[in-house]
Amino acid sequence: DNTMEQTVTSHHVLEADHTHALLYDVPGLYNTQINDILLTSLLLAVHGATGSSELLLELEGHGREELFDHIDINRTVGWFTSLFPVLLSLASQEDIGENIKAVKEHLRQVPRKGVGYGLARYLVDDASDRLAMSPEISFNYLGQLDSASEHEAFKLVDTNLGDYRSLKGHRATYIEIVSHIKDGHLHTAWAFNASVHDRTMIEALANDFNAQIIAIIQHCKSAEGAFTPSD
Repeated sequence: DNTMEQTVTSHHVLEADHTHALLYDVPGLYNTQINDILLTSLLLAVHGATGSSELLLELEGHGREELFDHIDINRTVGWFTSLFPVLLSLASQEDIGENIKAVKEHLRQVPRKGVGYGLARYLVDDASDRLAMSPEISFNYLGQLDSASEHEAFKLVDTNLGDYRSLKGHRATYIEIVSHIKDGHLHTAWAFNASVHDRTMIEALANDFNAQIIAIIQHCKSAEGAFTPSD
């Protein structure tokens, strides 16, 4: 069983100077978004741990994509979450820039940032086809919570709100990775099934994820920028 009751979470923080560089220094080189960099780092970290050059992920997004000009969703509340699978592949064993560009291009090819997948998957007649596509790792970048906390009507609290799901509830993936930026630091929580994965292995993977982010930052300080087809 893969239930909420079996979940253990490991928390990791990136230093402030590296977080600042991730936000402001890195995007200009290849015209990237932060998800491009985070997912490239994850792909490289998993490759280092498993030797696999491919990574099947379930990506989670906010779902409030600008699909139609005449629809204004600024005053909507609640979860519009979109979930969709993405298969990432290494473009090079050594060239960080080529891997960044490959991940960026793959993500740009996802139709409407995945909002249609939730409907399409349930139109598949054979349930085994859906199960065969189920990733074991999910990833969600929540954004900069610092800016959200500045709103006069809301503020972030550190209070433990308890379990928001039943402990008997089934988990869709074995490893859930959730990142956000708060107080100038990138925070990443790695939630995993303690009966399936060893904590030492997860923490090593999480540490290498941060190390890969730093390696990308260093690369971007010395590399020449480049456009990619989606540009």
